[in-house]
Amino acid sequence: MLFDRGRLHRFRISCTLALSILGLATALTGVTASAVAAQDTATGISGTPEVLDSDILRFGTQRVLLWGIDAPEKRQTCRLNDQEWGCYDVAFRYLQLLAGRGEVTCTYKGDPDPFGRRFGVCESGGQDLNAEMVRAGMALAFDEESEDYDAAMVEAITAAVGLWQPGVSFEEPWVFRRRETPGGFR
Repeated sequence: MLFDRGRLHRFRISCTLALSILGLATALTGVTASAVAAQDTATGISGTPEVLDSDILRFGTQRVLLWGIDAPEKRQTCRLNDQEWGCYDVAFRYLQLLAGRGEVTCTYKGDPDPFGRRFGVCESGGQDLNAEMVRAGMALAFDEESEDYDAAMVEAITAAVGLWQPGVSFEEPWVFRRRETPGGFR
């Protein structure tokens, strides 16, 4: 016999253990990098966020809902020229594009929601991401929180972009959410 079964078994166990340790080390490094990347203070947070939803970012463990705007919900669909249109997917990808350009800084607004999530006005490279989402027609101004983005929504409507392009029909995200989500929370 060219190999010893016991030796092969010990080798497999050693490889499995080594891969497990490497996986744990990689996971811990990722957690540390995320913690270092997000700088959280009483007034805001900055770092490289993950886009969780069409209007929600996550910095490490802190979720930030974009203040004053409301974008299509995940289960929500819109219609474009009488065809189903994935308005949520388009808005989600647009926020990924905006948030992926570099460090993002969010200034907290108001108190956290019942789930501990913060509301924030977020910017990257001097650009207000909340305003850009509305200006591109990927979100609506949410007057229940703020009227800060009404002018950006008028720009989107005038330019006929995103949700405001010809042939699009949609339901306001807050109306859809209140009907479809317990408590109406984002």
